Amino acid sequence: MLPPLLALLSWPLISLVFFRKLRLPLAILVTIVGGFLLLPQRGGLDFPGLTLNKGSIPALSALCLALIFAARDTSGLHPKGLIPRHPLALALLIALPVGAVMTAQTNPDTLRYGWRTLPGLSLYDAGSMVSGALTMILPLLLARRYLADAAAHRLILQVLCIAALGYSLLVLFEVRMSPQLSSWIYGYFPHDWRQHIRAGGWRPVVFLNHGLVLGIFFAMSVLTVAGLARLDAPRRGLWVFGIFWLLMTLVLSKNLGALLITVAFLPVLFLTNIRGQLLVAAIICGVFLAYPAARTAQILPFDQILQLAENIDPQRVGSFQTRLDNEDRLLAKASERPLFGWGGWGRGRVFDESGRDISITDGEWIIAMGSYGWVGYVARFGLLTVPVFLLWFHRRRYEIGMESSVLAVILAANLVDMIPNSSNLPVTWLLAGALWGRLELQAAARTQDQTAVAEPAPVGYRRDDPTEAAGDPPPVSADVSTPSQNPYTRQTRRIHRKGSTVG
Repeated sequence: MLPPLLALLSWPLISLVFFRKLRLPLAILVTIVGGFLLLPQRGGLDFPGLTLNKGSIPALSALCLALIFAARDTSGLHPKGLIPRHPLALALLIALPVGAVMTAQTNPDTLRYGWRTLPGLSLYDAGSMVSGALTMILPLLLARRYLADAAAHRLILQVLCIAALGYSLLVLFEVRMSPQLSSWIYGYFPHDWRQHIRAGGWRPVVFLNHGLVLGIFFAMSVLTVAGLARLDAPRRGLWVFGIFWLLMTLVLSKNLGALLITVAFLPVLFLTNIRGQLLVAAIICGVFLAYPAARTAQILPFDQILQLAENIDPQRVGSFQTRLDNEDRLLAKASERPLFGWGGWGRGRVFDESGRDISITDGEWIIAMGSYGWVGYVARFGLLTVPVFLLWFHRRRYEIGMESSVLAVILAANLVDMIPNSSNLPVTWLLAGALWGRLELQAAARTQDQTAVAEPAPVGYRRDDPTEAAGDPPPVSADVSTPSQNPYTRQTRRIHRKGSTVG
């Protein structure tokens, strides 16, 4: 049996091997994705303002080692610095710690419910929330910096595919033998055992915190392999086999919600082009970002959804209705402090008069709304959704390849699962960061193209003319420089740009 703390503290050393042997983008991906899949959920160290656990150690290891080995990355196809340059990304990034501080400042009061007492928040709590938020988005910052170009986006898809195929062997083992790997290796089971007995069999967990998290990871993996099938025509048959293998693993893992998400998004990847994929992803992101408002206004067709669920599995209707009832209670509580939320210590949960907790917080969105209010919700999920909006908006202006639109679709599928479940994964932030980086790269490339077109070489001048001295262009006559006789007018530049875009 391996002590969880020993496994966590060993991961930086293991990551060092990755960074010494692999290319920098691949080492970052293996460090973060491998830590998410293999490290124990429990265990860790609590320091003032910083918690070292499964969520933070892989990201911090990747950050430190990326800075150390940055000189080895000679591709040059990435934005500068770790901080996003796009104004919207920068605004959302600033709003994240500012909102956390304001959450602490607006919640100094002690709450009492029967025998239960919940303490007020202090500046120490504000520091912990800021530290937790920044640690959470470290994969985004790293992916934006080092996984921004088209080749890196393909690499993300390949790493997720290989990781899922390898992990599927552990999943199939637990399907047959019950979820025992975490107990055998780390000495504990990460969740409630009863929730992983399904349909006369088992819902596998492996080393994740819940079987539902494993389900959405495999849903995203199936979509990943479907994207590779579109991108890699010569080996399409191999990728199609991978789709069937991972889809079979997902079915056997007994995750109905993740399976429905997979079935819904597979046609988007197989039947639509880049524009259609970005459009679907943008619509999903818009719905998710506005979901709390729509949920509060009671404009969503939940009666029809309940009827559909009853036709599929009548036993799931009661569970779904319980989720809706709990969301109503939690939304009512969140509406009392809508801007900055209630903060931590369970202050956003609902208790009866005796102090008994009567709330169930499943969805990631309701957890964020109750804890951080609208400011924290928009800051967090704006960082995940805004790059998809911008990619779709600039789809004609920027040269966006299908590898990026596939990542956008996978991210949208993950967001759909965040409505009923808490599936905010490191992979989620990696995908969003890669899309932010692609936006910045394409914006910079377009700016350079416009500068080159706006400042053409003088007419008749050839930079490769051997008769001219290097760096000394010949004098331009007044006839050429006058606007009336200069053939490279504004209209000509417009035609040139249009022709380049069509070609």
